[in-house]
Amino acid sequence: MLISGWLETADKWLKTNVPGAEWLDLIGAAIVVAGLVYLVWRLFGGLRGTASAIYNASKARRAKFSKTPGFRILLARPAGAGSRRTNKWLSDALSRNLPTFAFDAPFSLVPMGQIKGGLGTDAVALARKRMATADADLFVWASRQGNGERGLEVHGLSRGGGLTPAEARLFTIALPGSRKAQTDDVARLAAYLVAKHLQPALSDPQAFRVEKIRELAGELESVLAHPLPVSSTLLGEIEADFCAAGVRVAEELGELSALDRVIAMRRGHLGAATITADTGRIIQAKLELGRALIVRAEKQFDQAVVKEAIGHLAQAVEGLRTDPTIQRAQAASDALFKAQTMIESRKRFSLNFGS
Repeated sequence: MLISGWLETADKWLKTNVPGAEWLDLIGAAIVVAGLVYLVWRLFGGLRGTASAIYNASKARRAKFSKTPGFRILLARPAGAGSRRTNKWLSDALSRNLPTFAFDAPFSLVPMGQIKGGLGTDAVALARKRMATADADLFVWASRQGNGERGLEVHGLSRGGGLTPAEARLFTIALPGSRKAQTDDVARLAAYLVAKHLQPALSDPQAFRVEKIRELAGELESVLAHPLPVSSTLLGEIEADFCAAGVRVAEELGELSALDRVIAMRRGHLGAATITADTGRIIQAKLELGRALIVRAEKQFDQAVVKEAIGHLAQAVEGLRTDPTIQRAQAASDALFKAQTMIESRKRFSLNFGS
C-alpha cells in the first residue's frame, strides 16, 4: 500500500509540474512490453536449443545402434546464408560420389542439426560429443562465409586410423561458396577430399592394389579435365594426388595414358615454383617427374629425357637428405650398424683370443 500510494503521489506530481509527463507513461509501458518480448524470446530460444539438443542426441543414439554396415558419417546442416541449398548440394555430393572414392566401401550418411562457430572450442567440443554418442567414423559440418573460392568452409573430425572421438583429427576444406561455382566436378572433388579423411591411407597410392589406384587416377583425371573454380592450394593437392597415382599405374601396369599429363603438370609446377614454395611439394614433384620420365624413356629411349630424369631425382634425393625425419632415420641406422659391428667384433675377439 505504501508503495502504491507513493507511486500515485509521484504520478500526480509529475503530471502537475512536468509538461508532457503523460508521455512517460507510454515510454514506461513500451519498456515493459519490450522487456517481456525479450524474456519470451530468450525463453523460446532456450527451449528451442534444449529441444534441438535432445533431438540430435536421440538421432545420434539411434545411429549408434543401427545395423547398417560400413562407415558411419554425421553431416550437420550448414550454417550461414543459403543453408538449405548448401546442405542439399553437400549431401548429394557425398551420397553420389563417396562410393567411387571409397572404393565402394559401404557407409551411412546421418543428417544432424547445425553446429555454429566453425572451429571454435565450443563447436568442436559439441561435434566430439555427438560423434561419441553416435560412435561415428566421421563428423562433417560447414559454414558459408560468402561467394568466393573459399566461401564454403567444410570442417570435420576424422577417426581414421582407429582413433577415439577425443583423439579424432580436425580438418578443414575450403570450397567455393557461390551456387554457380558448385558444379558436379567440384562436388566430386569435395567427396574425394572427405574420403581422404575418412580413409587416410587414400593419400598413399602404395596402400591399395594398383587396380584400385588406376580407377582413382581415372576419376581424378576426369575431375581435372575442366577448369575448377577452387583455390590454387586445393587444385595443387588434387594434381599432386593424380600425379602420384598416375606414376604408380605407369610403373606397375605399363599404362601410359595419363603419363604425358603427369609430366606436363609436374614440369608446370616446378616451372611456376618460387623460393617461398613448399619445399616438400617441390621435392615430391621432382621425384614424380623423374620417375615418370624414366618410365617414358623405357618405352621410347631418349638420352635427353633420361638426363632430365637423373637431374630431377638427384635434386630430390639431395633435398631429402636435409629432411629431419630422414636425418633421424639415418642416425638410427648408423647407431644400429655400430652396435651390430661391436657385437661382431666381440665375437671375433672371443674366437681368436678367448680361452
